[in-house]
Amino acid sequence: MKIYFKQLQNGTKCYIIYKGGYKTVQAVFSVNFGSAEPNCIPGSAHFLEHKVFEQKDKNVMKEFSENSAEVNAYTNFGTTAYYFTCDRNFEENLKLLLDFTTNPYLTDENVEKEKGIIEEEIKMYEDDPWWQVYFNLLRGPYVKNPVRNNIAGTRQDIRKINKDALEECYGKYYCGENSALVICGDVDIDKTFSLADSFVSLKKGEKRKETFFEDEGINKSLYMVKMDISKPNFNLGFKENNFELSSEDRLCETRLLLDVICGKSSELYEKLYLRGLIDKDFSMEYLLGNNFGGAIISGVSERAEAAADEILRYAERLKNRGIDENLLENSRKRLISAHLRGQNCLNGLAAAQTDYAFKGLKLTEICERYKTITKDDIINRLDIINGDNLCLSIVGSL
Repeated sequence: MKIYFKQLQNGTKCYIIYKGGYKTVQAVFSVNFGSAEPNCIPGSAHFLEHKVFEQKDKNVMKEFSENSAEVNAYTNFGTTAYYFTCDRNFEENLKLLLDFTTNPYLTDENVEKEKGIIEEEIKMYEDDPWWQVYFNLLRGPYVKNPVRNNIAGTRQDIRKINKDALEECYGKYYCGENSALVICGDVDIDKTFSLADSFVSLKKGEKRKETFFEDEGINKSLYMVKMDISKPNFNLGFKENNFELSSEDRLCETRLLLDVICGKSSELYEKLYLRGLIDKDFSMEYLLGNNFGGAIISGVSERAEAAADEILRYAERLKNRGIDENLLENSRKRLISAHLRGQNCLNGLAAAQTDYAFKGLKLTEICERYKTITKDDIINRLDIINGDNLCLSIVGSL
């Protein structure tokens, strides 16, 4: 795998992840504008994602289909992304992607019509226990940081959005300096860069400025709601407070730390499983943002609070006794292996590079960083796992 980079004339960051011999190509156009943007009505980024697909004189979905491509989009905390996958007609599809994302068609009527559709989507999320347990977790640590808001907003938020508000958001955030284009597959490098450079019609604009929120302490350490589910779901989160580390260090060190603590070959995982505090539906992640972050451990358990206590105790023991070298090396090999396997997945590569484009990360350097992390790095990073920055979210059964 090799990654080629060029900054286009309008400021758009363009990455080509060359995968020789692959028949399928994926392209992702994204803007550094997501649900955690404080200077707009909550839900605006997601609402705009919906409306960008609507064009005055064309049916975007139909045209991609006629070009033998699948198209979709997503909004997360920091990004709105539009992407297609195809095994033919790549250039035509790339032109179509860059055309519809840079020429929105907004009217009072089509904005009002969309509100009902998005309210139904919000209701669907409200009925999803995993969605509820995750966003309740984010409401726990934060008071001001908009990462605590639902990505689609609330029904009340959606009713406040109008054409003027969306046009303002588009004009401010959909610009070259605030956008990225990632292409993954077997494509002609020079020809693709030239095509992208000639077809992106966004103005240069200004790079989005980060707003830092000093949310000290924890807003609420325990969230519990009940839903019609067979077994309780839980998310255990540890809020990030150390933003002095680089994004690369925060990401790689915390991922390695979490695998050391409760990866499926760890002493703690075996103990939790044998005691019935967790089942095989157990995972962990590091949520990385430029002005937020957190280690999150998720699972299914009738005794989530007991599992949380065991995790805290085990982290404290590691601080006192140190980390076994073999355990660290096993976790390191596992993460490197997973990273290398992921290079065979075009969707995963394109999504990762899209995410990294606005966080100062390089996809090709993640593996090398895993190799250089020391025991001292992990011991220092253990500071994130403590009771003072903990939030436990549980969705229990009725």
